[in-house]
Amino acid sequence: MRALLLGATGVVGRAVAGELGRSRDVERLFVAGRDRARVEWITHVLGGPSERVTGLTFDLADERATRPAMAGLELDIVASCAGPAGRLELAGIRAAIEARASWVSLCDDHQVSNRLAVLGPQAVAATATVVPGCGLSPGITNLLVALAAAELDSLEEIEIAVAGASLDAPGKATALQFLAALRVDAPLISDHQPTSTRPAGAPKLVYFPEPVGWVETFRSGRPEIITLPHSYPSLRSLQFRMGIVEKALMDLARATAAVPFGSSEAGRRAWLRVGKPFRRAVELVPPAGRAWTAARVDVRGIHGGHSTTISLGVVDHLANLAALPLAQAALILGNKRIARPGVHAPDQLIDAREFLSALPRRGIRVARLEPYPL
Repeated sequence: MRALLLGATGVVGRAVAGELGRSRDVERLFVAGRDRARVEWITHVLGGPSERVTGLTFDLADERATRPAMAGLELDIVASCAGPAGRLELAGIRAAIEARASWVSLCDDHQVSNRLAVLGPQAVAATATVVPGCGLSPGITNLLVALAAAELDSLEEIEIAVAGASLDAPGKATALQFLAALRVDAPLISDHQPTSTRPAGAPKLVYFPEPVGWVETFRSGRPEIITLPHSYPSLRSLQFRMGIVEKALMDLARATAAVPFGSSEAGRRAWLRVGKPFRRAVELVPPAGRAWTAARVDVRGIHGGHSTTISLGVVDHLANLAALPLAQAALILGNKRIARPGVHAPDQLIDAREFLSALPRRGIRVARLEPYPL
């Protein structure tokens, strides 16, 4: 298979590049980014430039240049770690479809998810399978929900929560997307009806697998809120919560999102640039937490006539939780093991048990979280 990796020079992108570079299924690998020096470095790390590994420099936001560049590569799959998704995802998908290549990404922007349906007919016409959101969330979280739902006779409520440490996710794209999510209303399902609430409202303590533990979380928008109701139309309740392990940094992020300059990407980029020298100090303000990332899903429904809650979770470093499922999905689609043209969420296309059972070989294990009876 011939694969193109976008955003190959970031923390997660480098991990995905390593996974694809080691795979015997990848006959030709193109690694791309905006910074020529960093692209040359990752190409060298992968043993290139060579007949197998080639580095490319282009800006995904420049569709006029990106589309012909992709079209000339004869690609089977495009995997994207490029962000922020709100600015780059749709442009990348359109370019991949024009190149008649399938697409997987880390897209975690629910506003983008709302706009993806219009690309479905184009993807079908190009025989391209498009699966945005194949990282931790969305991605692993969708499949954890599917795994839990398979144990229930009927499903009523889903709550998804993700907690990340700034020390574990130092990338600029991650920070920009997080700040953007704090600015827009958080969609949710309540009493079977789609609605929304103000972002970063009332906090809720959520327990994540150790060593993350208890983290203060807030409602937020995520693609799962848009896509899961298609798989489970009878849902009474669905919500997503997120938090930062370092509480002082979470408080600062909420304050930043509330002020006027936090309303634009330019303002958020300026804040990150100005605040960079102080970020490390804020990260260490007690309670600082541990440099890990975790997710949990709580799925409630009926089993055997009784109300039942199934809680599943994962914990690891973000580079692994995002990169390993993305690389695995890229290999599945690139090899045409799944070929269903159109735009799909991960749980609509991928067998949850089969996919998740492959992750322990790379060190990621799913835990069942049980309440302690008192």
